[in-house]
Amino acid sequence: MTILWIHSNNISLIEPGAFYGLNKLEELDLSDNTNLKSINPVTFRGLVHLHTLHLDRCGLLELSTGLFRGLFSLQYLYLQDNNLQNLLDDTFIDLANLTYLFLHGNKIKSLSENVFRGLINLDRLLLHQNRVSLVHRRSFHDLGKVMTLYLFNNNLTVLTGETMAPLVSLQYLRLNGNQWICDCQARSLWNWFKQFKGSSSELECHLPPRLAGRDLKRLQSADLEGCVDSFNQIRTSVFSTKTRSGKLPTGVPPLGSHDGSPKCCQPETDKSFIYEAKGKAGPSSHSSRPSSNNPLKDKENMSKTKYVETDPSKNGSNKQINDSPFGTFPSIVDPPLTKLKPEFLEPIEPSTVPTKKRQGCSKKNKSKAQCRLTQQGNSSTLQLSLSLLIPPLVWSLLLFC
Repeated sequence: MTILWIHSNNISLIEPGAFYGLNKLEELDLSDNTNLKSINPVTFRGLVHLHTLHLDRCGLLELSTGLFRGLFSLQYLYLQDNNLQNLLDDTFIDLANLTYLFLHGNKIKSLSENVFRGLINLDRLLLHQNRVSLVHRRSFHDLGKVMTLYLFNNNLTVLTGETMAPLVSLQYLRLNGNQWICDCQARSLWNWFKQFKGSSSELECHLPPRLAGRDLKRLQSADLEGCVDSFNQIRTSVFSTKTRSGKLPTGVPPLGSHDGSPKCCQPETDKSFIYEAKGKAGPSSHSSRPSSNNPLKDKENMSKTKYVETDPSKNGSNKQINDSPFGTFPSIVDPPLTKLKPEFLEPIEPSTVPTKKRQGCSKKNKSKAQCRLTQQGNSSTLQLSLSLLIPPLVWSLLLFC
């Protein structure tokens, strides 16, 4: 037996040894068995002469590791219209003679580095109508003989020229139906198309808005400046514009980018925390204020900022120094401590102890000794006056009580 067609049945399970002894089988068609879902890795072992295998529309959720091991003669593999989401590395490692690989109509999200390793004679690779959003830069490294590549109707936004470089035999390329970002990330692909001699579909730009609908291949070099962020806005600088909230936009990696994103779209350092401080004086190292030893008051003071009044005509006179944390918003100016009641001033311990000035002597005193005697006399007179006044006050209070 060389041909076996068992398609369009209701097969949901294939025993591992179902095809044992069919070593002359060349074509096997299992398509349209929608309840098959999965296949045991050893199901096709021994089919060394098999050149065509139909597994399309079988509801397959995955391709087991080693499923195609030993199928050295396989040339046509049909896996389209299943529910495949991931392809493991080295899934097709033994298929050195494979020429057609149909994977379209699945739910594949990404292509890893070694997913197509070993397919050194592949001629046609159909990956259209999937959900591919990321292609590793080395995904196609063994596909030097591929002449037809379909990647249309996926979720691609960026594809580098380095990724396409191994496809030296490529003649037919379709990349339409993707949401291409035509900024600096697309420059390497744009350069690759300059030397591509084959036939290609249009690559319709989705972003930025000024280039929407235009073909990436027909753009000028100057059109590929700047970087589009993941919020569909062009980010030229973190200081360019303010958002509605009044804050500057922060650096965000571009849509679909990962750790290996191009340098042109690496996020810049967020400098938004200093924009409000522009034009305002910073904290002075020479200004100090007394601490009230009151935590609530200290916390209140930290949230307040005094404006710096700039007047060129006065050459900086009558300035109030900003002694709040750098970058905070201004609020009500603290009242001067001189207006506080005396009882609140007693416990104040200034961070820098002020120097006390001695009371100056009048001109009548001829020497320092006479000055000291005069000061001592004044203090003793004050004490005597207080001692005379206190007893009458005490008696008055007792009478009223």
